[in-house]
Amino acid sequence: MSVRTLTRRALVGLVAALALTGVTTLTAVPPAQAEPGARRAASAHGWSPYRTPPFELAAGLRCPFALSGTPVRDRERIRTLATFPDGTPRVQEIVGPLVVRYTNVDSGRSVRRNLTGRALVTYGADGSFVVTLEQGHFAVGLSATDPGGPGFFILTGRGFRLAVAADGSRSLSLGAGRVENLCTTLA
Repeated sequence: MSVRTLTRRALVGLVAALALTGVTTLTAVPPAQAEPGARRAASAHGWSPYRTPPFELAAGLRCPFALSGTPVRDRERIRTLATFPDGTPRVQEIVGPLVVRYTNVDSGRSVRRNLTGRALVTYGADGSFVVTLEQGHFAVGLSATDPGGPGFFILTGRGFRLAVAADGSRSLSLGAGRVENLCTTLA
């Protein structure tokens, strides 16, 4: 099992979400691991479709209640800006419209959040990666063992950075802008 596979599993809690920019809800799949068919559909400028799948997190993982996220508009695109010598992505850019409906599964209360924006994903050779919000909106879930967690946060602005270590642990660096904890909003 590769380090990237372990990282993808750890990211399920990131919720199908590192919702970046329209930059994806980095779901449990880092962009470099996006479906192969999407890579074949790349345009002349290197852009490929990138779709954020729906998710559901059990109560206690990020919020005291079960939380689900369903994309209602997803026209994200991804392209590789730099590669490692073996051809795998080293830096990827994700842009485009993404709107997600988040639901407190226990109460049925829901809100829609615009996650449109632009983000860069920089991969380490060890399977780690860093997502940097260049501008727009970004969603991230943090567990109780992550600094600042637990919670599921919508970040709006620029300069926010999420570092995901090869072991799946996460740390969030705040940028300029607003922070909303959906666990509070949907309580």
